[in-house]
Amino acid sequence: MSFIGDNWKSREDIEEMTPNQLVSWFLMSSYCYYEVGRSIMNDQSFDYLVERLREHWDEINHPHKDLITESHLEATTGYDIEYPTIVKMASSEFLRGIK
Repeated sequence: MSFIGDNWKSREDIEEMTPNQLVSWFLMSSYCYYEVGRSIMNDQSFDYLVERLREHWDEINHPHKDLITESHLEATTGYDIEYPTIVKMASSEFLRGIK
């Protein structure tokens, strides 16, 4: 597993995310970690992202919200999600921008 150090998404970044952005970053982070083998945030930040997702779940109207189940949030993982192409492409683009 490779890590991206200072370019990780931080708790501060997550605090600024809208509820719909939380869905995008949950999916991208899970995809990068489980499918690409690269982390884009540390475990504590991901846990915080999941905490915020749970807090704002009823406000979310993201088109991919249904890919995330309650069991994903309870286990703080997205290892078994079938990621849509847009998540794969956005993740690749984000990783390409990291030095």
